[in-house]
Amino acid sequence: MALKQSAHARGVIPTPVATACEVVACRASFTLTGDLAVGDIVEMMNLPAGHVPVDVLFDGDAMGAGTVSVGLLNADKSDLDTAASGGAAWLTGGAVTTAAGLRADSAGLRAMSRCAPSQSANRPIGIKIATDTTATSGTIGLTLLYRSA
Repeated sequence: MALKQSAHARGVIPTPVATACEVVACRASFTLTGDLAVGDIVEMMNLPAGHVPVDVLFDGDAMGAGTVSVGLLNADKSDLDTAASGGAAWLTGGAVTTAAGLRADSAGLRAMSRCAPSQSANRPIGIKIATDTTATSGTIGLTLLYRSA
């Protein structure tokens, strides 16, 4: 398992925060430099403190094979957070065999609606590789829609 990070996750590009009741959209991207293996995590961005997710969209170039899951990461960024406060996975088993976009499934939307806000810390959002991919180049992206709690 390897942890990879986008520019948003590394803090090179700041993640915007809501200043009122609006929904904010933030897209982060990651350029592949090799194939991704089962268990690899790509940390894409942070959900700002005091905010809750509304929806999530995954987009990417064809990755040859494989499936992904998306959600909040646990404290050591080794897996998706399955605690009730984390909202469980927002997208599970999304096929990435062709260039396409994926949206949170109904269970993911339900989980997001029950995600408890953290008032004290930003929380990492990531993509977990559920089954091996074969692409060694291309770009994957994640757009998170969120609002102030």
